[in-house]
This record gives sequence, structure tokens and C-alpha cells, in this order.
Amino acid sequence: MRRLRPIHALFIVLFFAGAVLAANYAFEGGFLRESYERVRPDTDGNVIVDIAELQANEVHFYRYLNYGNQEVRFFVGRDEDGHVHVAFDAAENDFKLKRGFRFHDGWMVNNKCDTSLPLAEVGSRKGGCYPVPLEHQIVGDTVVIADSQILRGWRFFR
Repeated sequence: MRRLRPIHALFIVLFFAGAVLAANYAFEGGFLRESYERVRPDTDGNVIVDIAELQANEVHFYRYLNYGNQEVRFFVGRDEDGHVHVAFDAAENDFKLKRGFRFHDGWMVNNKCDTSLPLAEVGSRKGGCYPVPLEHQIVGDTVVIADSQILRGWRFFR
């Protein structure tokens, strides 16, 4: 009868640990996450997002990274009526899990709670499993967000 060598046992343990981590990532909605476009502040300390190409019922996800390597994720969406909504990719209840939101057929869906909110109502409901609104200004075909406003939400992503 052959004995199990320690190196083979190590490979077996590593294989099962990798399988568990991959399954956990999949169950948390990791494969459903949107891709993030990276943005940085300009010399005035503002983040400028071009929304000229943003169609009705569409959401774009952004990853803000300042020069101090503080990362904050947020999204910008345009509802069916053409109104622009901006919010952090986090909810008050479950931000520590860092699961965020996904967009599906006009609805922002919380990846942890699986609760959904129409895109048109983003920013009007606060707390719970809803996205935290992000203060912004719309100037022509751009959304202007102050660096200080974005960093208010850094606590959600630490």
C-alpha cells in the first residue's frame, strides 16, 4: 500500500482551499460585478465624468483613486426620463462586505441583500440596502464631483 507523501497532501489542501475561495467569490456575485473605469482628480481637485455618451437606462461604474491611494467606487446612471443619478457603490447596512451593486433592466440590485431599487429612485431613499447618494453638479455634458465629496465615502471602502 502506498503512503501519501506530504507534498501531495499539501497540493490536495491547496486545491480544496482554492475551490472554496472560488465558490465563495462566485456566490458573492463576484462574476456578476461590473467593470470599473478608473478616474482621478484634476488639478482643481474635481473629478469630471463625461456623460454625453450615457444613454437612457444605462449605468457606468467608476473607481476613484487619489494620489494618496484612497479608493472609492461609485456609479453614474441615466434613468428613462434622462435624469442623472450618482451614488457610491455601497450601502449603509453592508458596506463592510464590499459587494456593491449591479444594474439589471432599469434596477440597481444590491449584491448582498438582493434588494432592488429603480434607477430613478437612487438618491431619494437613504439607509438600509440602498446606495448612498453622492453630491455632484451637472455642468453641460459632464458630472463634476468635488474630491472632498468623494472622500466622504472612503469609509465604505477601507
